[in-house]
Amino acid sequence: MLMDNKPFYIVPDSLVAENIFLSIGQKNILKGVTIRTDKGKITGLLGRNGAGKTTMLQSIYGTSRPHECDVFLNGKKIRRAYAVKSLVNYLPQKPFLPKRLTMKEIAGQYGIDLKTILSHYPDLEAELNKKMAELPGGIHRLFSVLMILLSNTRFSLLDEPFTHIMPLHMEQLKTLLVQQKEKKGIIITDHMYRHLLDVSNQLYLMKDGKSIYIKDRDDLVLHGYMSSIAD
Repeated sequence: MLMDNKPFYIVPDSLVAENIFLSIGQKNILKGVTIRTDKGKITGLLGRNGAGKTTMLQSIYGTSRPHECDVFLNGKKIRRAYAVKSLVNYLPQKPFLPKRLTMKEIAGQYGIDLKTILSHYPDLEAELNKKMAELPGGIHRLFSVLMILLSNTRFSLLDEPFTHIMPLHMEQLKTLLVQQKEKKGIIITDHMYRHLLDVSNQLYLMKDGKSIYIKDRDDLVLHGYMSSIAD
């Protein structure tokens, strides 16, 4: 016998942004774009410089002010997603962690167990007591990505997480992304499309202010993002 008030199945969290419009002066940056991610999935977002990828992420997060943007959590409209506790976090392209704090101190503030970090990146142990201002650029960026990715939120928005990451750490980061999607939904923008193709469950291309659903590499050639399949 089924127990009272128990669902037949559990629907995964979904975060959907629709009808995002933004113009700057006479230039239309976003023309009604739509994107979705779900717990258990990684959504990749490609596009040339100036295509509006960062603006789109900030619109979803709630720190940009588009002319129009509808964000839905499990079908319910929300405003200022960043203000909803433990809902979503955002990795910007620019450094954002306090320069005067050490990696160990920052991990504590984010509630992230150092053992989790070191299980994936044991070489970071030698850096734990260094201040962020003392770290090489690649290590600084990797640690910033880890703070957002490993934080206890239902969704993460990552703006170019692969940029400046050393090849030594790149493959492990991709493995970690695939592991973390079991706990949250993830949207990633990056110019390194090969990495996005490797980890994404669904892929969109930003072009001419629109979001185009991409099925495979052929679509990237068709829409002019790649010149050939061999690229």
